[in-house]
Amino acid sequence: MANSTKTNPSPLHRREVFYVGGQYVPDAKGNHSLQGQMYVERLIPEVDESLRKSLPVVFIHGASRSGMDWLTKPDGQPGWASYFLSQGFECYLVDQPFRGRSPWFPGNGTMVAYQAELIQPVFTACQTLGTWPQAKLHTQWPGPGTIGDPIFDQFYRSTLPILNDPVAQETASQAACAALLDRIGKPAILVGHSAGGSIPWLVADIRPSLVKMIVAIEPVGPPFSKMGIMPGPGAQYGITMAPITYDPPVTDPATDFAKVEVQAPGPNLTSCTLQAESPPPRQLVNLKDVRVLVVTSQASYHAQYDWGVARFLRQAGVAKSEYMRLAEKGIYGNGHMMMMEKNSDEVAAEIVRWIDGAIG
Repeated sequence: MANSTKTNPSPLHRREVFYVGGQYVPDAKGNHSLQGQMYVERLIPEVDESLRKSLPVVFIHGASRSGMDWLTKPDGQPGWASYFLSQGFECYLVDQPFRGRSPWFPGNGTMVAYQAELIQPVFTACQTLGTWPQAKLHTQWPGPGTIGDPIFDQFYRSTLPILNDPVAQETASQAACAALLDRIGKPAILVGHSAGGSIPWLVADIRPSLVKMIVAIEPVGPPFSKMGIMPGPGAQYGITMAPITYDPPVTDPATDFAKVEVQAPGPNLTSCTLQAESPPPRQLVNLKDVRVLVVTSQASYHAQYDWGVARFLRQAGVAKSEYMRLAEKGIYGNGHMMMMEKNSDEVAAEIVRWIDGAIG
């Protein structure tokens, strides 16, 4: 790949790969195939025991992506997995079910692919092609971010078809990630990005004792909706497409929520739909003890509305949730793919500082 930047070596670590989850599904002849399983890479840092962190980190990629997003950036530099390993964290990188090295079967549903023309203005060439107010601030992508640039072409080569059914995708990922936590056998930190940002909410809902913290990197939103490459009806349960536990229970998400449109709290932000205050907002009872951090970059399209996701969480009883705007930490110019950009280690360092502070 054309890139003259010298690549720093990754920290010493041991690697294990395995699959979790899935179920045997019979066909018309009574023969069985295993479906819904998930590929996992486990990276164990080779550091002094005194430097090892007690909580492992599970990285969950976004739509059209895979676990490789955390390994090596498109410009050839080490990704977040290397940074977290250097800080003593054991890392688990997943390919969500039906994606990458996690098998897809024709009976699992249809697949859809993102063309490069859809990805350029939203992920990589925001400064020149983006249409939201913050897009012009995007300076951290390494290169022009357009077809023909070696770094963009490398990035686009890793783009994968996705299941054209977000409820089925979230449900399968919830089950597989819960199986991973069962295998790990102790509380973990879940880091979810973009469409993968809804998975930690769902996993904590069914494994609350095994989810210590959630770092949501620009997760699905705004509440009760969805913006991005393919905007449209989305988070019918507020922050997820798939069912999640509320108190009082939700039987029909289309009618059970009392909603209100809340005006944007500042310029260049969009209004968001939240729960009304009367009757009292439904509570995400299984997330009430989980530490949560929602992270938003300066130039991403998420900069317009992630405030609504953060406010929705607090309104729904996730009292230990915090909202981090990278610009307020002195980290500027990032877009939605912040873990792949030039200053990605600065972003990772800020997240690790939050984790260390939350561990106390």
